[in-house]
Amino acid sequence: MCEVCAVFGVSEHWTDAGDPMGQHSVAAGILENRAERARRLRLINRILRPYGLKAEDWDGESYAVEDASGRRQLASDLSTLWRVAEQLGDTFIDPLEGEFVIAPSSWSDSYRASN
Repeated sequence: MCEVCAVFGVSEHWTDAGDPMGQHSVAAGILENRAERARRLRLINRILRPYGLKAEDWDGESYAVEDASGRRQLASDLSTLWRVAEQLGDTFIDPLEGEFVIAPSSWSDSYRASN
């Protein structure tokens, strides 16, 4: 556990793999992971915005989800993030719902190139 943040280290979630095939150096994997987390957060926030919620990266390990009144909860991974968002937003959120499905043609060139 980190004595500064009092959070137990959690094992890596499959959605957070910086270098899933082990083809890059450690530094390249870290940079790739950070870039992917930033892209993921942009998409997450597009989904959360209509519910008055927002998510931020929390130390590259977790997500902080906040509602309009400033209440904040941490989520250790992407699947936990949705449960936390539903609790804070007092609603059901389905990120696969039709209105949230983004057509591939609307993805940025950098997102398409990275996937």
